[in-house]
Amino acid sequence: MSKIIGIDLGTTYSAIAQLDDLGNPEVLASTDSNKKITASAVYIKDENVIVGDKALDALAATPKNVVTETKRQMENDSIYSIESGEWLDKDDENKNSYSPAQISSFILSKLKSYTSDVKKAVITVPALFAEKARVATLDAAKMAGIEVVSLINEPTAAACYYASLPNVKKITGKILVFDLGGGTFDVTVCDVQGQKVEVITSRGDKWLGGKDFDKELVNIINKKYKSTTKQELDLKNKKPAYMEIAEQIKRALSVRENHAEVIEGPAGPKKIEISRSEFEQSISTHIEKLKMLMEEALDGSGLKPENVSHTLLVGGSTRIPIVTKTIEKVMKKPPLKGVNVDEAVAAGAAIYAGLQSKKSLNEAQKQAIQNVQLQDVCNFYLGTLIQEDDPVLNRKITANLILIDRDTPLPATQTKRIVTLYDDQEAISIEITQSEGREKNREFVNIIHEGELKFPDKKPKGRPIDVTYKYDTSGKLHCTFQDESSKKKYEVSLRPESAEDLRKNYEAIEHIVIE
Repeated sequence: MSKIIGIDLGTTYSAIAQLDDLGNPEVLASTDSNKKITASAVYIKDENVIVGDKALDALAATPKNVVTETKRQMENDSIYSIESGEWLDKDDENKNSYSPAQISSFILSKLKSYTSDVKKAVITVPALFAEKARVATLDAAKMAGIEVVSLINEPTAAACYYASLPNVKKITGKILVFDLGGGTFDVTVCDVQGQKVEVITSRGDKWLGGKDFDKELVNIINKKYKSTTKQELDLKNKKPAYMEIAEQIKRALSVRENHAEVIEGPAGPKKIEISRSEFEQSISTHIEKLKMLMEEALDGSGLKPENVSHTLLVGGSTRIPIVTKTIEKVMKKPPLKGVNVDEAVAAGAAIYAGLQSKKSLNEAQKQAIQNVQLQDVCNFYLGTLIQEDDPVLNRKITANLILIDRDTPLPATQTKRIVTLYDDQEAISIEITQSEGREKNREFVNIIHEGELKFPDKKPKGRPIDVTYKYDTSGKLHCTFQDESSKKKYEVSLRPESAEDLRKNYEAIEHIVIE
């Protein structure tokens, strides 16, 4: 019988988990390295693909062939070019290149190989992942031969895992989940009562994580190398390799005050020493951003630090001392420790996978998760563009009409009525929007779909059209624009089903062997 597993597809590391026979989430180890987390790095040369630590080993010799930080490209129309060794704007003429979804599919295929008979999965995504990035994640899963039962936000999955622990009674009330990974940051406030988790609000930054800290360390290394040798490091061609060294230094500075590494450069090897205080000073701007987003989340939830029972840590970057000190300063209490922060998201995804596949569970598994309940929220404002009168400009302008508010509990359904502006109007244009703020100005929203509803007859202005948005717990948005007089409607579900470009992707990678 095929199983449903949970996957944490991360910027720096990824993991796969399933429920054991007793219903406990179990993060699976790699079949070749026996590690429970896999580097989200992909080495590509000719028809061979290598995923994980072995891919990182090739950074020094062939950096252009190693792709890292793919998750940060998931919402972009970009490709990774093996020839140039970097992410470029999408270009169909560039043959030896790969989309973010294709690269991610290699990682998913590798994780899938850690256990047998995997056909379905729950995959985690950052709470602030835009629709385009969620679609790309679904594309990647399809290319890896995995049916996505559901997408779940990473902090929600982590809260689900914490709530399932044996000492769950200690973790109750209003909880703040602080999720700082390699590439993204999410801070989520939720209400935990027993094994029932209700998300209240989320804030975050898709470009704030451990890799940004590594870049600051690379800058320090380069400055110190230059001050010693009068020559700069070759960051244009070898930056990925220096980023890996920076990560090693970052890990070392989490447990000691100073650390030295021998750095290879154009003037030969030089020993570079960096102190924890130098590192902390270099990332001070990022730390301030973490504080600001925590405060925004508290404001959005209507809570003060003293109203929050615990702060739960998720993500490897929470091991950095200045991060935990910052949390304690904002929340007036230290964060709760005691779980593997690298595995919490994958473990929570496995529990959610169990909830989605109760028929395939044994009695022990069913009993273990029978009381787990999740209530997530919409992390964006979802709307549509309309024409309306502007009394100041004395003319019609394009404005954004919000249908589903941010922090609305999921699943959510909302209907609003709009009307035509002209006699004998033949159609209305449809633009579905997504924004992080309650924006009315079209310049500050993302248009995630465009279409047109044509009318079968002519009517005077004021023709009513009912707009209905349905947003489910997996991040699928279904929109209906219905002409009330003729009942003709335009419908769209913003999730890929059988896209032509996805078929081409299958053809492009079917010959590749993944190790």
